[in-house]
Amino acid sequence: MPAQHIDLSRGGSVTRTVARTVALAVAVGLAVIGLAAPSSAHHNTITGAVSCREGGGWLVTWRVVNSEQRTETVTSSNRAVVPTGTTFGPAQARSFQETVTTKPGSPLTLTLGARWSNNVTATNSGSIAVAAFSDSCNVTRVDAPTIPVVDECGPGNAHYGEVPTGPWTSVTNPDGSVTVTAQQGHVFTNGQTVITYPAPTDSNVACPTPPTTPPTTPPTTTPPTTPPTTTPPEVLPAEVRTVRAKARHIDKCGRRSDLFKVGKRSGITYTANGKVVRQGVWLKARTKKVTIRATSSRTGVELRGRQVWKIRFTAKSCSRAPEVAPATGR
Repeated sequence: MPAQHIDLSRGGSVTRTVARTVALAVAVGLAVIGLAAPSSAHHNTITGAVSCREGGGWLVTWRVVNSEQRTETVTSSNRAVVPTGTTFGPAQARSFQETVTTKPGSPLTLTLGARWSNNVTATNSGSIAVAAFSDSCNVTRVDAPTIPVVDECGPGNAHYGEVPTGPWTSVTNPDGSVTVTAQQGHVFTNGQTVITYPAPTDSNVACPTPPTTPPTTPPTTTPPTTPPTTTPPEVLPAEVRTVRAKARHIDKCGRRSDLFKVGKRSGITYTANGKVVRQGVWLKARTKKVTIRATSSRTGVELRGRQVWKIRFTAKSCSRAPEVAPATGR
């Protein structure tokens, strides 16, 4: 191949033409980069950290950093911890805290949409891995129980009373101390799950001595005086008088002259058909039948013999003049 010769006399014009072409290309490239640079630079850097929360659960701290020397406003947020409308100053970094009570099943993510003062917008996210949420944080903190001490009078008898109920178990040890263990999912406010209460110290307060009461002398009792035995006077039997009752009757023809009479005796009462009658006189019979009874009317009178007479008077007519009736005493 034959050698080529370059005409240096024309080289100055060629060199200037190439230089102008390269300069134009570089200028166009820089212009393109200048237009794209603002949209790729505006962003928020979002990171998160987790710690155990007092009383159980987790405390999540989000840190958001504005990448620009311009102010920005949050236009959207997927978590209430950073509300929409939150503002950031130029290159400002702010922290936000929220409480999580249930361990997440997937990474916890904070996504923010923002607009800068030059109207550039961007959406950025930051996540926290599930492993950052320690299971040891998912507990409930409770106050340790206050156990009453029972210290009655007398030495060496102090002991703990009944342990209050709560999310724990308790055991009384042989030395008098009590060990309280928090149940699963609980921890005492000092961060421990087991607390041992030392045996209580006895006050050794002596019991009061009861006052001595002198023995009571029983009162002297005088035996009752036995009254003298008195023999009642001999009661002689009353004298009994025996009396015989008597009764008679006259049954004449007709009814007008029918009579009856009872004997006159003291201590005897006679009744005729239930009515008391006079003694020793003749009495007219008012009825066909007359029943005469004699009873004792006085103590010491005893009747002997017949005491009841049942008299029946006939009403046959008289065939002759009636007999003269004896005097009746009326």
